[in-house]
Amino acid sequence: MKIEIISGLNRKAPAAILLSAEGLRILLDAGGELESDKALWQVPADIDAVLLSHDHTDHIAGLNRLPRDVPVYCSKVTAQALPVGHNVQCIDIRGRFRIGGITVTTGSCGHAYGGVWFHLDIAGGVFYSGDISMESALFHFDSPPPARIALVDASYGLYDIPQQQQLDRLRHYLLQPSLCPVPPSGRAVELALLRVRDNQANIAMDESCRTMMEQMSHQNDGSLQASVVAELQSLTQILPLFSTEAPLVLASDPDGMSGMAGILRERNDFHHRTLFTGHLNQYAHQQWLSGEVDFCRWNVHPTLSCLKKLVAMLSCQYFAPLFTPLNSPAQWQQELQCEIITHPTFEIELCQ
Repeated sequence: MKIEIISGLNRKAPAAILLSAEGLRILLDAGGELESDKALWQVPADIDAVLLSHDHTDHIAGLNRLPRDVPVYCSKVTAQALPVGHNVQCIDIRGRFRIGGITVTTGSCGHAYGGVWFHLDIAGGVFYSGDISMESALFHFDSPPPARIALVDASYGLYDIPQQQQLDRLRHYLLQPSLCPVPPSGRAVELALLRVRDNQANIAMDESCRTMMEQMSHQNDGSLQASVVAELQSLTQILPLFSTEAPLVLASDPDGMSGMAGILRERNDFHHRTLFTGHLNQYAHQQWLSGEVDFCRWNVHPTLSCLKKLVAMLSCQYFAPLFTPLNSPAQWQQELQCEIITHPTFEIELCQ
């Protein structure tokens, strides 16, 4: 078996990993670039299948560069975000399917509506997380089966501040009128949910975010916490119509440059402070350093404590920290107590 981390190792970058085994070549995610000036990853030849973890652009926006006849396995929610014409095979959030002789198990990733992780029953088990979170009040995380090899979202590196502490910081920023650029299927709805729990219901959600919230309130596909459905149904009724006068405006897209968030920031009559809670691209990072925008991380990726819990669940021997710089592999190995994959190509005998 051969694993090629085409994109996503040693930096925050789009997800694209090629797994070759049992005569098959399976691409794990097909992400689009987060920075406009970065070169696109090279599309491998002869792909037999694509597995998409969730609908965020750094995991799906490169799909349009692939042949349209290649089978694409993803959830129904992710499928609705894909360009038309692809050979989409919808899968359950929590289920199993086969690609040739390989059994693929899925579970909810805790990061996004319709988001899944994948477990492939080869080489003692290969686990691919896409993006994951174990701290979400909105999304459910399913414990995976053991896997010898783990390819895991480690976007925050060795950061280890828990969500509750970040929520306390976020409340401080939200004392002033704020615009939060957010992904509709991710933290948009969770931030609204938590503000309402704080009795702060004067929230504006743009059409993309509100439509996603309404879909969640009627269709728990298995990726949501069961206990929140009734709250979401109530939210759809009590939240006011979109207004730029609301003290908190949640608008797509997360880069803050496109979608409704980008439109509002260009308006001379809109004076809310822009508050980023997720990944900052190079331009947004420069704005933050110069004091033009604020940043308060909202944990939608795993902390170090969460990664340790995951390693214990998997009992993995090999671990690839994805979407983060690997400045100290020895420290990663000391923290996680397993061998750290630092090279983009990894091979292992299936008979082992």
